[in-house]
Amino acid sequence: MAARRSATSARSTRGLVSWRRDAARRMAASRRETLTFVRRLPEADIVRPRTIDDWSVKDVLGHLLACDEETAARFQLIARGRADRIKWFDSMAYADRFNARTVARLRRVGLRTVLRRLARVRSDLVRAFRRLPMASLRDPSHAYPVVDWLAAPGWSHERDHLSEVRAWWRRRPRA
Repeated sequence: MAARRSATSARSTRGLVSWRRDAARRMAASRRETLTFVRRLPEADIVRPRTIDDWSVKDVLGHLLACDEETAARFQLIARGRADRIKWFDSMAYADRFNARTVARLRRVGLRTVLRRLARVRSDLVRAFRRLPMASLRDPSHAYPVVDWLAAPGWSHERDHLSEVRAWWRRRPRA
């Protein structure tokens, strides 16, 4: 029985190692894809208000930056054994307040700075993620284990926003 548990644990650990490698790759790829696309756009279009609902493309980038900063803070808490202090987005009202506050703060920051920070923060985020103890990724004592929530702020959320920006770019009026 103990041998069976050990074999299951080894498979589980190998699966987690593979998951972490894939997650780190996806985080890096989604940011690279976003920055590659956005850097081809004219700055005047990036900062034009209300192109993506109430936001400009720059606002979307600021939003992604704020999400990375929030994820980095979560990783720091997990690394210090304080995942119990993570503030989760438990309602859309809370998420809307977070978005409004962070996008407003980042509107005051220049586009070049936002683009630089997007690259740097994601790189730092991937490094911090790779340093997390393996056991912390599935730790059942966390309200939400990392394997259950990282895809959203790590890559899927960014890809959704990039799809919105691309759709706007395709259908924008041309001079």
